[in-house]
Amino acid sequence: MGELTIREVRARDAKPLLAMAEEAFATEISALGTDVRRLARWMRLMTVVYPVQKHLPKPLMVSLMGLVADQPVGNVIAEPGKEAWYIQNVMVGKDHRRRGYGGALVEAVCSRAAQAGVPRALLHMREDNVAAYGLYSSLGFQPFERVYAMLLDPQGAVQSPPLPAAYAVVPRRRYDPRMLPIRDRCQEPGAAELRGPSPMPRLLERAMGAILRPTDAERLAIVSAGQWVGIYQYVQGSPTESVSLSIAVLPEHRGRGLERSLLARAVNRAGERGAKRLVISVGASNAPLQEACQELGFATQFVGVGMARPLPPSSGPGRCLRGPRLAGDRP
Repeated sequence: MGELTIREVRARDAKPLLAMAEEAFATEISALGTDVRRLARWMRLMTVVYPVQKHLPKPLMVSLMGLVADQPVGNVIAEPGKEAWYIQNVMVGKDHRRRGYGGALVEAVCSRAAQAGVPRALLHMREDNVAAYGLYSSLGFQPFERVYAMLLDPQGAVQSPPLPAAYAVVPRRRYDPRMLPIRDRCQEPGAAELRGPSPMPRLLERAMGAILRPTDAERLAIVSAGQWVGIYQYVQGSPTESVSLSIAVLPEHRGRGLERSLLARAVNRAGERGAKRLVISVGASNAPLQEACQELGFATQFVGVGMARPLPPSSGPGRCLRGPRLAGDRP
């Protein structure tokens, strides 16, 4: 087993990053119908943006590459926030797993978060990934939420009930600040306190979104008595990809028929435009949305578990974990 070194990602890392992503997330890529060419564009964009962001007051992301004998073996990507750093991806090449490299990468990014004065790190993982759960638990992460990834392959038009009386939907801008408090209040109980308030995307993030413009998108605000009470988003990245669907309704407005009406709207739009699959994430406590999904035939593909780790200011630099101490390491 070689010595692991960790450095920041570089432009030349795009190709090995894509190879690791295709390998590490093969199940998710298949389920979501991810366009690998679009994923490759995103990887290249990330490696270009990463050096540029160093000139910003706060980075958009932290991406660290693990190497053995100068060859890439793993990667971790985290999104810095005021209250928490969110670890988006942890990847280790299949020929280099169970050697502690995944744990070392997580420790390295947690060390940076602690040095930045952030109180915690967050991540999500599949509930059925027992090895990853063991790894993250050993590193001090504890569960705080469960989220269902639900899929539907449209088989034709479905009955679309009207919105309940006193409700309407209106088009909204992609970056309308009125969506932020709704997004926060619609999270699972306790999750918003861990994540902190949702920030408005910065100009560089918006520019990246414009470069990776989706094939089809519909963004709506759900309005009652002149106030926003929910948000709806239907996005298909490319013609071959699944539709990413999001429906967030404030808790006091749930269970009144909004979920069923908006889901039917999405299913029928997907059918009209030839989309082969819809994907939606549903919090474990959101029974009305779960029931509406099940009524229309959505099936749970997998369950995601959110995990949090406190980061005391005195934690200091992360240690490099390797060898048999993390024998279960397989993120």
